Amino acid sequence: MSFPELLPVVSQLSHQDKLRLIHFLLLAVAKEEGCELQTAENKSQEDLLLKQLESTEAVMWSPYDAHGAAQVLSDLLVEAQQENRA
Repeated sequence: MSFPELLPVVSQLSHQDKLRLIHFLLLAVAKEEGCELQTAENKSQEDLLLKQLESTEAVMWSPYDAHGAAQVLSDLLVEAQQENRA
């Protein structure tokens, strides 16, 4: 099943099932990256996942005040419009 085919199915899931899907995907991607997120028998998976997420460093980028990025995108749009006209 392709990603575009999957989106309508995912949008129909309940809130709890969407969270379970996120959890499944997080574990799958972590495993692909060589990081095994093991679960302890005496803790719920959700509690362990939250603790593991708290211990990781996350970098968040925002386009807010990224004027250089806005200029690059603007230049790309102008270039694409010129190519379409040619």
